[in-house]
Order: sequence, then C-alpha cells, then structure tokens
Amino acid sequence: MGMVTDLMNWFDTLATAFSEHVIAPLRAISVIDVIDILIIAYIFYVIYMQFRERRAGNMLVGLVILTALYFVSRAAQLNAVHTFLDSFYQVGAVVILIVFQNDLCDLLDRLGAKTQRLRNIAKRRPHDIANVTATIALLSDSAVELSHERTGALIVVERSSKLGEYIKNGVMIDGELSVELICNLFYNHSPLHDGAVIIREGKIAAAGCILPSSKNTALPKELGTRHRAAVGISEQSDAVVIVVSEETGGISIANNGVLKRGYTSGTLRDDLFLLLAGETRKEEKEKTRAK
Repeated sequence: MGMVTDLMNWFDTLATAFSEHVIAPLRAISVIDVIDILIIAYIFYVIYMQFRERRAGNMLVGLVILTALYFVSRAAQLNAVHTFLDSFYQVGAVVILIVFQNDLCDLLDRLGAKTQRLRNIAKRRPHDIANVTATIALLSDSAVELSHERTGALIVVERSSKLGEYIKNGVMIDGELSVELICNLFYNHSPLHDGAVIIREGKIAAAGCILPSSKNTALPKELGTRHRAAVGISEQSDAVVIVVSEETGGISIANNGVLKRGYTSGTLRDDLFLLLAGETRKEEKEKTRAK
C-alpha cells in the first residue's frame, strides 16, 4: 500500500512539474516569445543540416537524448540520474567542444558564408552578372569536352567560403579561364591531372589541389576518390564542384554535401546558373521581357 502511495505521489509531482514548466509558460507566450522560439528553431535546423550526414550526427542525437533525460530526471526527482547527468555536463562542455571542433568550425564558416553571399547579391552589378554568365558558359563547355574525351576532372568554384588553404597546397596558376587551359590541366599526361582546379573570381587560381575526402558512409560504394573529394570540399564550404568521371564520362555537381549525377550540357548550365547566379538570372529575364 505504501508503494502505491509513493507512486501516486510521484505522478502528482510529475504532473505539477509539467504544469509549472510547460503549461504555464505556454499560456504566457507573446509575439516576442514566438520570434524568440523561431530564431532558436532556425539555429537548431542549421545545426541539424550541418551534422545529419556525418558521424557526428549520431553523437548529436545521443546528446539531445541525454539533455531530455536531464530535464525529465529533475522534474521527476530522479536524484541519482540527475546527479550523474549534472556531473557529466559540468565536464562535458569541454569534451563536446573537442569532439565537435571541426564540425563547429564548418558550421560557423557556413553561417558566415551565407551572410557574405547575401551581401554579394545586394551589391551585384550588371557587369558582375555578365562575368558570372561567361564563367558558367566556359565551365559547362569544359566539362562537356572532358566528358566526350573520358577525361577525369575535378573543378571547384569558390564562393563565399575562402579556399586559400587548398589553393596553397596546389600549383598557383592565376590564369584566365578557358576551355583549352582546363582541358590541358586535366589531360592524362599532365602532372596536375589528379588534383583539383580551383576557380576564384572567374580565374583559374590553382591546379593539382588536394581536397578532403568525405567521410559520409551513405555515399554509393562505386564512387571513386575524385567524387568523394568533391563531396568532401562541398561539406566543408559553400563551393560548387563539377566532377567528370574518367570511367564513364558522366558529369556530376557536388554542393552542400550532396552529389547530383547524370548531367547533360543543357542541365549542367542550368544548374550552374541557379547555384552561381541565383535569382539574378530570373531578374535578367524579366528585364528582357519588359523591354
């Protein structure tokens, strides 16, 4: 009988805590609170998108479960569990920073890159749009030519995230972008053909660059080192990466950790426009129609 009474008291305590910490705050929500919640939700969404395809993603899920258990144990007066988790979090913050340091750096870099990209769009002028359009045409033509010749290629287009560390580990070119130069750099007997070419501000910054390989275990096993490197650099930056398969001649694009395959000349140019020019293309079309 005493055990039943204790159990009923425990449920009453849990219900009181739920009412105090959940129901009461919900009744007092204002417009400012909604905005506050939406900002937090967006932050969690960005973190989730950053970690979902990585090994750290499973660790993050485990951390969320422990956090939920921490609050439940406090509300339910599970003293032993609460004390253990409280001790864990006192030292766990440092451990989390060490374990997730690379992922946190990538996350902050992506947030900064998004802000910079918005500034670039706001400042973009007509001649900038023309330069981007010309760059896209040259990249598309180069990829199609390499595809016809079954020549493997890895072309990285830098955007807001700076790729200076990867440019430095290659051979500096600083040359004007052209189909002929791109194809020569990836020619089978070229000493630079195994590395990546990095495009910066419409010019070939460097060739023979070594890129980080993706650790995403969900990628198809048939993908080689070139495709995995493309996904790897797109996970760590906002770069757009064009890959040409040496075995099949297939053309792919890696962006934001996702590899899209099976491009043709037309679809490649269209997607490059969307990724590199964004809404600018639609604006130009509307201006043309108005004239």
